[in-house]
Amino acid sequence: MTEKDILALEERRVAAMTQQDFGALEQLVHDQLVYTHSNALVDDKAAWLESMKSGRVKYKTASVSEQKVRIYGDTAFVTGRAEIGAEVGGQAKTLRLRFLDAWIRTPQGWKFVAWQSTPLPA
Repeated sequence: MTEKDILALEERRVAAMTQQDFGALEQLVHDQLVYTHSNALVDDKAAWLESMKSGRVKYKTASVSEQKVRIYGDTAFVTGRAEIGAEVGGQAKTLRLRFLDAWIRTPQGWKFVAWQSTPLPA
């Protein structure tokens, strides 16, 4: 697995989120996902997917920059900046974040296993 391959997986994940392609997300996301939102709330895979499937959270747009990939054997970490346009509970939000996420190699391929984000100052 190369940096380019991990970034391609990141692109697929972000596209699936913004296009509400839950089948693709099911395939990309590890069953033991830990998704820590920028407001410090934490979701597991089921809760994170349900927030989107229910329509409570709709990721509309996402642009990512300054991505850096570090691969350590069967684990890859991605850091960067993101600007995410979302609708949360019916209210539009623009989230400007720094993030760290992790991918791990499994027998079924690479899976998205963790997300941690921090809001950028205004």
